[in-house]
Amino acid sequence: MSDNVNLTIKIDPALKEQIKQLALDKQVSMSQEIVERLTASFSEQAQPEVDNQNTEEAAESPFSAAEIKQLRALLKKQSKKKK
Repeated sequence: MSDNVNLTIKIDPALKEQIKQLALDKQVSMSQEIVERLTASFSEQAQPEVDNQNTEEAAESPFSAAEIKQLRALLKKQSKKKK
């Protein structure tokens, strides 16, 4: 018994011809071509779409070392005042 089921869909005739030509070129059935393409499209969606440009942002510190030192000094002063 086959694990496949029948599915009837309505598509544009030009799209059908395009699928037919691709299947002929690969020497597979139209059904197999469609299944392969649908399966591939779902696999692509499983990947996180974080950055579609394949670029990375440089992680920069918002404060320089001197600014961090000043912030620490201010925080230390404030904590002494509260005691």
